Amino acid sequence: MLKVLCVVGAAASIANAQRFDLFIYENDDGADVSGLELYFEIFDVGGTAIDFVFHNDSADPAIVTAVYFENTFGGLVDGRIQDESAGVDFDENATPPNPAQPGFGFGGSWSGNLFDADAESPGPTNGINQGVGETLTIRFDYDGIGLSDVQDALNNDPRDLRIAQHIQGLVNGESVWSINVPAPATLVAFGGLAAFAGRRRR
Repeated sequence: MLKVLCVVGAAASIANAQRFDLFIYENDDGADVSGLELYFEIFDVGGTAIDFVFHNDSADPAIVTAVYFENTFGGLVDGRIQDESAGVDFDENATPPNPAQPGFGFGGSWSGNLFDADAESPGPTNGINQGVGETLTIRFDYDGIGLSDVQDALNNDPRDLRIAQHIQGLVNGESVWSINVPAPATLVAFGGLAAFAGRRRR
C-alpha cells in the first residue's frame, strides 16, 4: 500500500508515487530479520528531478545508517540529501565507502557509487529508526531521461539501478545489508523465478 507523503518545499507528484521493497542480502550474524520492513518510494518533482524517500516500518529494532546508489544507471545526476524528517541527520559520503558485495543472486559485484550517504555519529541516534515515521529523501536531477526510464529500470530489471542500505542496531546488536533486487529464492516463493531469469542482464 502506498503512503501519502508531503515533501516539504517540493511539488512532488503523488500520482507518480511507487514503492520498492528492500531485501536482506548479507546477514553474516544470522540475525532474525523477519520483523524488518524496509522500502523506498519514488516521486517525480516537476518533471526535472526525482525523489527517493526511504522508510523503515520495521516491527523490530533496526536503524538504517547508510544508503548507496550504484554507479551503473545513466541519466541521474547531482544527487543530494533533499529532506530529513525530525530525528534523521545524514551526510554525503558513507562509511564504509561501498556496501557489502552482493552475491550472484542479487546482481553480482557492486560497481561503485553514484551517490552515498550515512547517518551522522552516533548513527543509532541519527539514522532512520524503525516504526516512528522517520524518512530520508535523496533527490537526483534528470539528464536526458524522465520518470518512466527510472521506473523501467526498477521494475523491469532492478539490477540496472541497485540501491543498498546498511541496517544496524538489530535485537542482539547485529547488522545486515539490504538491496532492492530480490534473490532468486525470494522470487521462487512468489512464483517469479522464470520472469527474473528471463530479464536482460548487464
